[in-house]
Amino acid sequence: MEKDPWEDFIREITKQEEQKSALEKRKKYFQTIGRKGGLKKKTANQLTRTISTRLTEKEFLEIEKKATLYNLRISKYVRLILTETELKIKEFATDKLLLEYGNNFIRIKNLLRHREFSKLDHTKVVLRKIEEVTDLIYRYLYEKMNRQNSEETENQSSNE
Repeated sequence: MEKDPWEDFIREITKQEEQKSALEKRKKYFQTIGRKGGLKKKTANQLTRTISTRLTEKEFLEIEKKATLYNLRISKYVRLILTETELKIKEFATDKLLLEYGNNFIRIKNLLRHREFSKLDHTKVVLRKIEEVTDLIYRYLYEKMNRQNSEETENQSSNE
């Protein structure tokens, strides 16, 4: 019994077709994953409405100057003014300053722990006071951050 060459030919062709279809399925699978992947789209607080207004050159320059002062874009600055949240910008500046002070106090504390300064009489008292001050600064900042986070979650839950 001889093997039929046509059967071998047909088997090879079917194998090749199966491999091609498997590759196509794999490509389509990764294409669908690619469509699902990427950055998550924003669902809340999307900016969908536009307001157009005309300003004089003087008004525009004043708004532009204030926006650059706070390191914001003009649209973001105007949005903060309209929603009456401009004061939050100034709060961040004071928070940043407090954080810098806290870091500087930590540096001073580390300097006082060195050999030359540890021989002084009042270093332990000064170190304790510095630790109290830094603790108060960081506690204030963390409590403020937690309050803001809780307010945001309350606002999001009320908007839904």
